[in-house]
Amino acid sequence: MTPTSQDLALLRRRQAGPTRPSHAPTPRPRREREIQRAILDFLKTVPGVVAWKTGGGLLTLADGRRVRMGHKGVSDIVGFRSEYLPIFQPNTPQVPRRPADEKIAVFIAVEVKRPGRFPTVEQKAFLDAVKTAGGISIVARSVEDVRRGLGIA
Repeated sequence: MTPTSQDLALLRRRQAGPTRPSHAPTPRPRREREIQRAILDFLKTVPGVVAWKTGGGLLTLADGRRVRMGHKGVSDIVGFRSEYLPIFQPNTPQVPRRPADEKIAVFIAVEVKRPGRFPTVEQKAFLDAVKTAGGISIVARSVEDVRRGLGIA
């Protein structure tokens, strides 16, 4: 028995695998709040890190006035990482004291953006100020960006 052209067409479709119908919706990109939640969940697992979502935006009062909450440009997630400060004694090779002697908190600012989006001028200025002051500033589109920014392999 020789296969018909219909049999061959059916066989080709099966070998090609499942196809998405043209009317099926395309997957939507992740929302910024979903990325924020994933990052906050990750930061909870990092030893020595304390982080929280900042409260910002506009609040509409009962009389219709709008009041800005928070400071414009402040990152979506802020916090700190507890680190040991190496103290070097003068005129000796760089020999730090015991880690328990000096502990500091390094400020962390994470500006969360959806893929393809970029920080505003105010947000960039805040991140630059944090970095200049010795903190860690990160523009994150995923948990992996935060992991890299914190130097976690």
